[in-house]
Amino acid sequence: MNIQQLRYVVAIANSGTFREAASKLFVSQPSLSVAVKDLEAELGFQVFTRTTTGAVLTSQGMLFYEKALDIVRNFDSFEKQYTKPDNSNPQFSIASQHYDFLPPLITSFSERYPDYKDFRIFESTTVQILDEVAQGHSDIGIIYINNQNSKGIQQKIDKLGLESVELIPFQTHIYLCKEHPLAGKSSLTMKDLAGLPTVRFTQEKDEYLYYSENLVDTTESSLMFNVTDRATLNGILERTDAYATGSGFLDSRSVNGITVIPLEDHLDNRMIYVKRVDATLSACALKFINVMFEYFNTFNP
Repeated sequence: MNIQQLRYVVAIANSGTFREAASKLFVSQPSLSVAVKDLEAELGFQVFTRTTTGAVLTSQGMLFYEKALDIVRNFDSFEKQYTKPDNSNPQFSIASQHYDFLPPLITSFSERYPDYKDFRIFESTTVQILDEVAQGHSDIGIIYINNQNSKGIQQKIDKLGLESVELIPFQTHIYLCKEHPLAGKSSLTMKDLAGLPTVRFTQEKDEYLYYSENLVDTTESSLMFNVTDRATLNGILERTDAYATGSGFLDSRSVNGITVIPLEDHLDNRMIYVKRVDATLSACALKFINVMFEYFNTFNP
């Protein structure tokens, strides 16, 4: 038994499939399967039950996973403290959903704190954002929760040993082309959007119920565009009558052809950031969080 095998068990349990775990760990699926089979042979019991749709922890496997998770977290913390070279200006990494406010936010931070020279902004699916922070690849992750998805996301946060901090509540906004027939309205309802095409960001398989960045029910949409890139989403909006949803934090320098209109709903949206429970945020991360609070409090579109 070794730490790498324990990492494999944690990754498979968190991902739900050998394929996704192998992708996140940058190893081949056959190598991952062999390593886990060797571990199970050494332990004398099955850690996972393999199914046609994925991998599920056995009862003994669940106990093993919980202990393995603690060991991996402690080892990562130990390794970071003692084996990585001292660097007075390390890379600062943020994992985030696809937010238009990130470019003005990170550039504002860079101008205020010019001593920090190395930034990484990782925009991805909600599940990968949480995994990024849990594995120590990003200092913080920025996502949103509301009364539709908070239960599932909070369970994932707890499972990964993360904690969340609220940044700001916000109202759902609809993103439209400035020439859209609805662009002149001061507010919108779901009735206004019925039958329109929708653009939304792709998530993990069928986990839209808990993890979608889409803030509304899109079952009545006439056409669905699932994208992974913010520029592609904006490009579709600019050329069609489709709509997307978001927080409304959009400045004119980010997207010139898009307008945002508040939606009348009762979703109780909240922007949050997540961090590891067992990790202390760097001075850079704390300063960035302060800049975020200031940005949201003084935002002018």
